Amino acid sequence: MSDPHELHALSLFSGCDDTDLAIAGRLLTAIDASPGRVLMVQGGLARQFVIVESGQVEVVHHQPDGSDHVVTLGADDWVGEVGLIDHVPCTATVRTRTGARVHVAGTAEFRQLLEILPIACQLRSTADDRVAENQLADAT
Repeated sequence: MSDPHELHALSLFSGCDDTDLAIAGRLLTAIDASPGRVLMVQGGLARQFVIVESGQVEVVHHQPDGSDHVVTLGADDWVGEVGLIDHVPCTATVRTRTGARVHVAGTAEFRQLLEILPIACQLRSTADDRVAENQLADAT
């Protein structure tokens, strides 16, 4: 379970009222992850959605030409929505770069988060943007 007060400070929940925050808090699990912890693997089954509260995670998209596109995400970023929304394998490998406090939702919990309109709108928009970015990176 995640503390709704912690979630309130994150932009994903900016349009949520107290009821939405309470529901989200029950659906998410707060984890203090050590550096180097693998959260998802590119090509693997999409099983979780991760919101970074503090610390950094590294997102590595292995491209068809063998190179890697690496992005570092930090507080108030999230990852994992593309695979869960589009029912596709993970589009990148994600691991903690530093110690990080993250909030995690499994597949079933993520589906319930999508029933909260302000969250759903942001997640769908982000997923669309990331799919486009990955297609562009793969084409170059």
